[in-house]
Amino acid sequence: MPYWHFYAPVCISLIRPQVYYIPLTNFFTHLFLRWQAFAFAWPFLAILAGEATGQEVLREINVTSNRAVKEPLVESESLKWIKRPSSDAGEYLQQKPEFSSTRIGGTAGTVFLRGLGGPRLGIVMNDSLEEAGANHGTDPGTSYIQPDAHDHITVVKGPNSVLYGSSMGGLVIFNETPKKFDKPGVRVRAVGGMGSFGRRDLTMDATVGAPLVQLRGVVNFTRGDNYKDGSGREVFSFFKRDSNKLIATFTPTSNVTAELSAEQGDAQVAFPAFSLMGDGIHFKRQILGSRFTVANITNKFRKLEVQFFDRDLDHLMDNFTLRPVTVQVLNPDPPGPLITNTNRRTLRQKFRGRSARIAATFDLNAATEVIIGYEHRDNKYAGNNQTVGTLCIITTCTTNDIFSPFYDLHTISNSMFSEATHLVNATTTLKFGVRREYFHTRAGDLFTFLGAPLDTSNGQRDDTPTSTFIRLEKEMLPATVAFIALANGERPASNLERASFNGFNLKKEKNREINIGLSVDRPTWQASVTAFGSRINDYILINQGVISANVDVDRVGAEVDLVKQITPNWRLFGNLAWIRAENLTGHGHGSVPLAQTPPLDSRFGAIFQQGTFSLTLGGRVVMKQDRIDPGFGNSLGIDNPTTTPGFETANVSMSWKPQKYVQLSMGVENIFNRTYFEHLSRRMGDIPPGFVNLGRVYEPGRAAWFRIVFNM
Repeated sequence: MPYWHFYAPVCISLIRPQVYYIPLTNFFTHLFLRWQAFAFAWPFLAILAGEATGQEVLREINVTSNRAVKEPLVESESLKWIKRPSSDAGEYLQQKPEFSSTRIGGTAGTVFLRGLGGPRLGIVMNDSLEEAGANHGTDPGTSYIQPDAHDHITVVKGPNSVLYGSSMGGLVIFNETPKKFDKPGVRVRAVGGMGSFGRRDLTMDATVGAPLVQLRGVVNFTRGDNYKDGSGREVFSFFKRDSNKLIATFTPTSNVTAELSAEQGDAQVAFPAFSLMGDGIHFKRQILGSRFTVANITNKFRKLEVQFFDRDLDHLMDNFTLRPVTVQVLNPDPPGPLITNTNRRTLRQKFRGRSARIAATFDLNAATEVIIGYEHRDNKYAGNNQTVGTLCIITTCTTNDIFSPFYDLHTISNSMFSEATHLVNATTTLKFGVRREYFHTRAGDLFTFLGAPLDTSNGQRDDTPTSTFIRLEKEMLPATVAFIALANGERPASNLERASFNGFNLKKEKNREINIGLSVDRPTWQASVTAFGSRINDYILINQGVISANVDVDRVGAEVDLVKQITPNWRLFGNLAWIRAENLTGHGHGSVPLAQTPPLDSRFGAIFQQGTFSLTLGGRVVMKQDRIDPGFGNSLGIDNPTTTPGFETANVSMSWKPQKYVQLSMGVENIFNRTYFEHLSRRMGDIPPGFVNLGRVYEPGRAAWFRIVFNM
């Protein structure tokens, strides 16, 4: 692949800035300025101009254990003292406002932010975009991340960052902070927990270090048995997963760091949502990585980071190892069945991904920080199916063994990005960025789930998405900040959409989005309100689980957060998230609601805190969702023919730190043992893709848990 195919569009954009007129919604502005030329060229022009270097006044981001908005549309939290157990990052995120999830069993659900998830929501671990190996969403990027093995998390809402790839709906970033040692020593973090339905969690994180070298090892294990819903019905959902990581860090000087890492893991998961496709027999994962950092190179050149990753996923599913083989019986009348048929299906999927990333951070002057970088990714996806059936007529049996390839895809991407933060004055901040990507996708043999060949086999295609954003924030009054952000997020179809839904020729999605908000931080209360609207052109819609098409979509939404201190020991909190989305293209008879849009979701409660003891009483109310489009949806689920009823749940938890290094916590979820399911829940039953199934995966009933954290 000649590299000029990637660089030529960038050079053209540098010399030909354009103004685009983009309809966002009926009541939002129609004029949208594409500023990628300025964003790419400005850092270099500023350096050449030799701007004076002054005292650094870059904003300090304090990471705490409480949810707090540190800058508009960006939230950061420490993971050092997590109070609630989480089997993976998906379970951790589904407890947070604006997030929803699809449950496919006891673990590994896909999370959605503002109604966008899967390939539309970037999952980042240690500055590298995570990839899923399965074509049907059983191993989302969050399923490979254990929050207890990381130090902090950052959530970016909407396409308002360009540092880690095409960001349609936002980013979730998990990172680890290197541990530095002034003298030889040991640092240990141990987390253990247990709970209802056989839940067990254990994480050990130990670092042995000296000023020159540090060695860190992380071991994680979690498991759970089948759970029961609020009506006492047992849900086939047990799981177990483990992972191990070793990181060696060398610091020959205070400004130079070299890091080598190796990780491996495996899991076994029962999936009630995938009866015919089966359960996850193993999710073997191996990662090799390296990172090199040089800091304080010059007064203006603050940091240079280079990193490489090599990922290998081996994913196996079948419908007979963890469950009885399905037996289809014909003519069951006495004296006995005349014909019996058993069906064993095996699905194997493999992913191999290699990536390289380089990023340079500049302090152009006392008020301006710029990050520029380049990223290369080389991803290969392959899958096959095998079906073994035994047909018996009275006592005579024959066996059929059918092996069929499923898909073979290879994607190479090259990207350049630039993001800048400029303090205009003491009360005004401007942030903007641009990312230009070149994707080349080559297909081998492509087949439907049932083995029929697709005419897009052995095809090739190129996509060039451009993502941009600009955000202005202004302190209007003391402790009161208003902001407005314009963004353009683009992405080509994912491997799942291309391979499983005959979508090799799909156009790239284009999300033009506006966010407006206000936040207030007073001594006794904090509040924020955000409204957003977006037009997604060529949104990828899935029809009946087999056919994909591009449609145009309008989305609007609002988010409200409030915390109020009512006494020295008590404070109240509440938040609300609302989204309304419309498929403007429809199905030939006008617009229709966009399928798989979460309903209005509100969470509220009270917190009592005295010293190191805290008690939290929480509730959640979700409205019914009657804006549905039966049979349509996204690559991870489609709407049922009936509306989804609303529900209410309650929980209680408490935590106590008896000493500096120890935290004890316990709690009860779904106190009143409600029977309910989420609107985005996957369907249950022995049904392959392409057939509508009315079943739902119900949420767990009342469940208690206990957890201890040791951090030294």
